[in-house]
Amino acid sequence: MSRLLGRWEYNYTVLLITWMGWISIYLARSVLPPVLPVLSTELGLTHAQAGLLETAYLIGYIISKLPAGDLSNRYGARRVLAASMVGYGASTLLITGARGFLDIFVLRFLVGLFQGVHLPVSNALLSDRFRGKQARAIGFNESGPNIGNTLAFPITVTIMEALGWRYAFLFLSIPAFLLSLGTMILMKEEPERETEPRQGPKPSLGYYKRILIPFALSHAAYNLILRTTFTFTPSFLVEFRGMNIALAGLISTVLPFAGIFTKMGSGFIMERVGSKQAILVASSLSAVLLSALVIFPGGWLTLNLLALGLTLYSFSPIIYAGTTSSLPRELKALGLGVVTIFGNIVGAVSTTAVGLAIDSRGYVFTFIAIAGVTLVSAFIIQISMKEDGRDIVL
Repeated sequence: MSRLLGRWEYNYTVLLITWMGWISIYLARSVLPPVLPVLSTELGLTHAQAGLLETAYLIGYIISKLPAGDLSNRYGARRVLAASMVGYGASTLLITGARGFLDIFVLRFLVGLFQGVHLPVSNALLSDRFRGKQARAIGFNESGPNIGNTLAFPITVTIMEALGWRYAFLFLSIPAFLLSLGTMILMKEEPERETEPRQGPKPSLGYYKRILIPFALSHAAYNLILRTTFTFTPSFLVEFRGMNIALAGLISTVLPFAGIFTKMGSGFIMERVGSKQAILVASSLSAVLLSALVIFPGGWLTLNLLALGLTLYSFSPIIYAGTTSSLPRELKALGLGVVTIFGNIVGAVSTTAVGLAIDSRGYVFTFIAIAGVTLVSAFIIQISMKEDGRDIVL
């Protein structure tokens, strides 16, 4: 009994480190959106260039996804996670000395490159450790980004107003270095486990494509709205709603704040209604609520953003848990990397496209168009995915 208790105590230590890793990641990552209105004015950036900064981040984020699993298998999850924290912390810190668009573009690429390994490595690790309770563990773990995002916005605005936008990058890079040290101290190297013997040839990732494709499409729909709201909500509130920068930064935290609670409960949602229904409802409601921001620009803004946060953030942990639970141990990180790469490619392309659309057509057209595309994706998922998420008709 004591041995079992000790094993579970360490499992929760791992969960705590990966969860804090997400918070650290989003403290560093979420500095940019609140400072964009000031930074764009100082450096003369267009909305399209602002979108390119998020695209740069996502390009790096995508590149590191596929080798993440191999790096973890070769050097250990502990070393890979700790090294990534040092990498994105240093890249964020260096933005304090940026002198133009190109400097920030390159450094945001490096931030994404180092942060990209965390999702497949941490979720594969949790899936392997928590097994039957992995949906709950991954759901809790995925609340970390929302906590980091929620904290980053008001902290960034406070630092920016007191010291300037460059100091915001400096101070919010510090948690990454501290957590890297904590990871090396508290985490252990994962023991190698024997895989169960198989009859016939060992299946490759292609063997599971009927599972991965609909989850990848779901992740793409999620990223389309997520990247739009993450990058442009503060600018939308300043330019479309006429708010000042401080109030816009504060109101923007409603989205990630709502996501904290819905992510923690997403594992229970998946167990009750299944991954298909949870994904369909969340994506459809997110599309409707995004369009409502520009169709009904009255006094329901905060409630609208709260509802959007609750629906938007609810289904990403379900996608991750559904993917990892369907794959053997040696393919979990790689399969999750493939699913998230597709979504991140859509996110990388969409941020620039959304910026261009805002420049040329405005917020009303752009948000309604995104909602329409998301609803079409929901329809495709409806007709292609069976209820249990494992038998896909292509």
